[in-house]
Amino acid sequence: MTQETSTVTKQSESIKRSIVKQIELSAPAKAVWRALTDPEELVRWFPLEAKVTPGVGGSLTLSWDEGLTGTQEIEIWEPNKRLRLLDASRFSTADSNQKEFLSIDWSLEKRGGKTLVRLIHFGFGEGPDWENEYFDSVSYGWDFMLANLRLALEAHPGIDRKVAWPRKMLAISREDAYERLAAPGMLFDEGLPPNLKAGDALTMETATGESWSGRVEMISPPRGFGLRVSEWNDALVWLTIEGVSGKYEAQLWLSAYGIPDQRVTEFEESWKREFDRIFE
Repeated sequence: MTQETSTVTKQSESIKRSIVKQIELSAPAKAVWRALTDPEELVRWFPLEAKVTPGVGGSLTLSWDEGLTGTQEIEIWEPNKRLRLLDASRFSTADSNQKEFLSIDWSLEKRGGKTLVRLIHFGFGEGPDWENEYFDSVSYGWDFMLANLRLALEAHPGIDRKVAWPRKMLAISREDAYERLAAPGMLFDEGLPPNLKAGDALTMETATGESWSGRVEMISPPRGFGLRVSEWNDALVWLTIEGVSGKYEAQLWLSAYGIPDQRVTEFEESWKREFDRIFE
C-alpha cells in the first residue's frame, strides 16, 4: 500500500519553516539512492541537466534552463540511507542581517522490497526575503517531483525521460488564469471537472484533439494540477501557474518515457498554440 504525507511545519524556537514530504516507493533503497545522486538517474525525474561530485564536501548542480540552475553542497552522504544538501543561496532573516541557508535532507528507510522516503526542506524564514509565494511554490513543486520520482522508479525504471515545457507569460492574476484554463473549450472540451482530488480517475478530450485517460496525481487550485495519462505511455502532465503578482507564467510540463521525439516536439508546439489562443 502506498503511503504519502505532506506537511508544512513552523519551528517554535525560531522563525524557520520546513516542508516535509513522505512517500513509500516500490523500489529498493539502492535504486532510490541512485535516483537522488546519479546524474543519469536524476534527469529521469527531476532536472533537465545534472552534475554530481559525490561525497561530503561535494556538490549537486541541477539545471532546468539558463535562468534555473542551482548548486547545493553535500553535508551528509550515507549511501542508501541519508543525503543532506546545503543550498548555496543565502537569505537574511526578518529581524537581522544574519545569513541563513536552506537545506534539503533526504532519508531512506528499507521496508522489504520497498523504501520509505522522507524529505525535509528546511531553513525557510519569514519576511521580505521569504515571500509565501516562494515557500508555497517549492512545496507544490515537490509534490510533482516526488510523483515523477515514483513514476520513474516504479513504471519506467532505467528509461530516459523526454520533456516538453510550453510556457506563456500572463497579464492576469493566478486565480483568473486558473479559472480560464479550467473553463470548457480551453484545456479540455468540457472543462476541468469540479471538486477533483488526488486519485480520481479522469477521461478528457483535450483542446489539441486528443483523448486522455488516467488519474489525478495532485491538484491545488489555483496553482495547478498533475495528471497521469495512459495515452502517453503512462506519462505525467503538470499544469502550474508560477511567479508573483504581475509576472505570472502558465506552464505545462510533460514528463514522458518511451515516446518518440517527434511526438514530444508536437506536444510542445501544439500546446504553445493553445496557450496563445487561451490568453490572446
